[in-house]
Amino acid sequence: YYTSIPGSCNFETQDQGWTIACGLAQDTTDDFDWNISNSAVTGQTGPDTDHTPEFLDVNSSAQKEGNRARIITTKPFPATLWVCRARFWFWIFVSRQTGVLKVHTVEEHGMEILMWSSHRKEENKW
Repeated sequence: YYTSIPGSCNFETQDQGWTIACGLAQDTTDDFDWNISNSAVTGQTGPDTDHTPEFLDVNSSAQKEGNRARIITTKPFPATLWVCRARFWFWIFVSRQTGVLKVHTVEEHGMEILMWSSHRKEENKW
């Protein structure tokens, strides 16, 4: 159901095709990148399954504190009736290297506004 609604993305694309299909891009100013993955690749650090076979994955185990992996939208998401919603599923593997997952919006003058964050530390779950 969720993969068929307008604006949805299931990452079932070849190579880096998800960037075009999903209207997303790797931030060229960050420290490392997100990649397409699946449960066979993530092994002990990732989920057994997702609602689709492929998902975006970032491995922070080899990173230093403060390093960032960012994806950005390549097109604006206009609000409907002054409300804009983003729905996504996420999995955070609990470890010493676990960072914070954040969602920002950028207002018309370029200022980033934190809209949501999670630094889940209690268990590995969706």
